[in-house]
Amino acid sequence: MDKTLIGIWAGMICRTLDEKGRLSVEELKQATRLESDSIYAAIGWLAREGNICFFDNNEFSVHIYHEHYY
Repeated sequence: MDKTLIGIWAGMICRTLDEKGRLSVEELKQATRLESDSIYAAIGWLAREGNICFFDNNEFSVHIYHEHYY
């Protein structure tokens, strides 16, 4: 697994979350056809960049972080 591949997966997940909103890992697997380890690597990449938020309401899910200015 190299950084280029993880970056590609992160882009796939970012676009998917942007289109569909908050998703669980299982839903991301179905939408992107990536394996769990690839999804978790990409989520780590996106989290490090501050691009996603996490939820744990009985099921781990993520969504794109959009900063709002009021």
